[in-house]
Amino acid sequence: MPDQVRVLPTPVRPALPDTALPRLPAAHIARPRLLRNLLASDARLTLICAPAGFGKSVLLNECARHIPPGTRLVWLDLLGHALTPAELLARLALALHIQPGEGDPCQELGNLISRVDQPLWIFLDDYPRQACVELDSCLDRLLERAPHTLRWWINGRRRPAWNLPRLLLQGDLQELDGHDLALDEQELAHLLQQRQLDLPAELSAQLLHHSEGWLAGVCLLLIHGTPQNLAERLASGTALLQEYIEREVLIGLPGALKRALLVLAHFPRFSADLCEHLLEDEGGVRPLDELRERQLFLHGLDSCGEWFRLWRPLASMLRRRAHSQPPLQAHVRACQWFAKRGEVREAVEHALCAEQPEVAANFLQQYGQEQLLIGHSVAQFLQWRQELPASLFASTPRLITLSAWGLIICTRLDEVDGCVADLARFLPQPDERRQRQWLAQYQAIQGVLYRQRGLRSARQHCLEALDVLAPTAWSQRVLCFQALSQQAMAESDLPAAQHYSHEGLKMARETGSVPFEALLSVDRAHLLNMLGEGERAMEQVEQSLQHLQRIGMRGPVFARLLLLRGSLLGARGDASAEEVLRAGLQEAESCEDAYVLFGYQGLAELASARGDYAAAQLLLRQAERQMQWQRVPEVRYRGVLQLAAGMLWLRQGDVEKARQQFLLVRQRLQQNDLLAPSGFYDLELRAQLALALVDVQRGEVAEAIETLQALLAECQGAGNVTLVVDCLLGLVEAHLLSEQTEQADRLLLQALHQAADPHLLRPLQVFATRHSRWSEQHRHDACWQRLFEGAHEPGSEARGSDSLLSRRELAVLELIGQGYSNQQVAEQLYISLHTVKTHARRINVKLGVERRTQAVARAKALGWMA
Repeated sequence: MPDQVRVLPTPVRPALPDTALPRLPAAHIARPRLLRNLLASDARLTLICAPAGFGKSVLLNECARHIPPGTRLVWLDLLGHALTPAELLARLALALHIQPGEGDPCQELGNLISRVDQPLWIFLDDYPRQACVELDSCLDRLLERAPHTLRWWINGRRRPAWNLPRLLLQGDLQELDGHDLALDEQELAHLLQQRQLDLPAELSAQLLHHSEGWLAGVCLLLIHGTPQNLAERLASGTALLQEYIEREVLIGLPGALKRALLVLAHFPRFSADLCEHLLEDEGGVRPLDELRERQLFLHGLDSCGEWFRLWRPLASMLRRRAHSQPPLQAHVRACQWFAKRGEVREAVEHALCAEQPEVAANFLQQYGQEQLLIGHSVAQFLQWRQELPASLFASTPRLITLSAWGLIICTRLDEVDGCVADLARFLPQPDERRQRQWLAQYQAIQGVLYRQRGLRSARQHCLEALDVLAPTAWSQRVLCFQALSQQAMAESDLPAAQHYSHEGLKMARETGSVPFEALLSVDRAHLLNMLGEGERAMEQVEQSLQHLQRIGMRGPVFARLLLLRGSLLGARGDASAEEVLRAGLQEAESCEDAYVLFGYQGLAELASARGDYAAAQLLLRQAERQMQWQRVPEVRYRGVLQLAAGMLWLRQGDVEKARQQFLLVRQRLQQNDLLAPSGFYDLELRAQLALALVDVQRGEVAEAIETLQALLAECQGAGNVTLVVDCLLGLVEAHLLSEQTEQADRLLLQALHQAADPHLLRPLQVFATRHSRWSEQHRHDACWQRLFEGAHEPGSEARGSDSLLSRRELAVLELIGQGYSNQQVAEQLYISLHTVKTHARRINVKLGVERRTQAVARAKALGWMA
């Protein structure tokens, strides 16, 4: 047990029972994590400031029952009422059985305390809820001059006006607030067990989320609650909870503060500046100051203490309060305030809340395509499109084009046709220049839309749009370059794909657009991976993720990069691949991005590789369901799922079912003359490869060899090194089956020479494991030995032959050298805390050291770190 955490002693009654402790509630929940923290502290003042119903008094009562032997205890329940220093002196003197002096009450309090000749704990329960300047000033002086044998334990709903920063700097203050006292998952589970309520995990999580751990709120919701009615109670509250809030929170508040609370309950976030603008009739910023002082259920949204919201249970009950109406005028003011700051999304939301859709539509026109790539903006934009009258979104060319781009980003392609049709209403334009630009905008949308549908005519539209689009239309130009690069990859024209990718990235960088640069980096990484440069692809992805993280940008592009990173990790057998894929999948689902398909397919591949075929099938079914929920056209996902399902059947040995799936992929693409969807650019080539492998399994070796040789020549001509290695291994398999070992040896050696990148070694490792007897003959070959070097084992990344550490371990060590904690390293590298600790242990073992600082110094001495 750490030194700073004391073993809780057996409760000992004071030698002189100065004060009887209140009875603990019969159904109170023990809070050992808080109890240990409070009792382990040596601070002279323990201060708990939190709203009503967080268990402050019960927690201090529990602490009092663990008083050290030989320590006197005084418990004074102040009931939240106003108190003068003289009254406090009288009550404390009575509890200590000491006659006080008749001088200044504050001075006499100090004298009284100094006359106690043994350690003393003083508990002030429910400190006065109204500001009491005289009492605050008196106790402030007492806290500064208190003897080291005295410890104050004070709780209340108001933060006293004491010099708390000074006490904190001196190490004399231990402070807890409502967030510290909120129930965690384990405590909620204990409470539910005590109430004999067996809730499904999802419902329990909803209860914790809705209540935000507010103990009283949870208990009141659970009274007469059942697993069947609890969801309804969470949505509508209960009469008991409403009454509790009226009596314990609102009663006694000034009218202006109540009115401010009713307004702020309708706001997802507010700041001091916004309150000053909103509540000028109620005193402006002063209600917020009062809320903070009174600890009235304020939830901080940032580390700077600038933005707040009300706790969910209070806000929801205030909104449902009788006669409570949405504050339309406050929303109008908020709309104006956010618009002046250029925060379009918030301005739109408040305009809608103010029931002014025309104003909202006007602000929507200020949205840019770049904005649609940030956070949940595109999903929010399309939601507004559903909520606002359709005539508003079709009223201006700007709103129509924004709708089209938003629908393309979310891959709701069938709905884009309506937007394109609406654009025709604005032709002709007043002059030739605007006419040409407008037609170019139309062609850019058509080009990107056709690319998403797999149509070859996309190229012509994009090229013609690029010839006309003005430099100011740089975002449309970038998207055209992206579509051209994607089409080139799908057509196996990798040099052209490199050219268009370079042009698009160059333009995004010249305009300083981090979101668009990151968007094009996704396809750039796919291209590098096809070229057999997996390490460079990983570097591209990690660099882009770091850029987005540096500016705090999440959203669909961030999700795609995470999913691609997980896929690249999985391709080389890294153990953290699944964790990264799941993180990316969660991010993609939250912003309704169609790249969720990439996540599900990647997770299914990992499950299949470890032999968990049932889990893989379930993931593929979930992927199909998610695509249908998001209204993604089949052209974007059906072939991908069919290929994945076929590979799953092939691994299970059912070659006929596998063959049927692979044939469906080829037929869908060839009969409709379609190109492969984004992210799966070599879909048709992989289907051909898979069919050849099926022929090998069926014993049709000659046909398989012919198909594989033709496919190998095509991939070599295109420069698709990744597929070249796979084709070579397929040929090795076929020649081994036909007992042509010399041919197999030659082709295997060729595959080994092609696999210069660590990402390409994984298929060879799998092959070597499957053909262990035959591969034993090649263990002495220099190329073959690379498969068995420690630096290339699954889960590691080679940095170089001069380093004992893998690339991942060096990345961890470099961040440690920069002073990052384990948690910060995990966040930077998108891996779990457990994985970081595992890497750190391995680093220490490899370097023969015991501490992090020694490992950093050793690596620097060896020249592995700058």
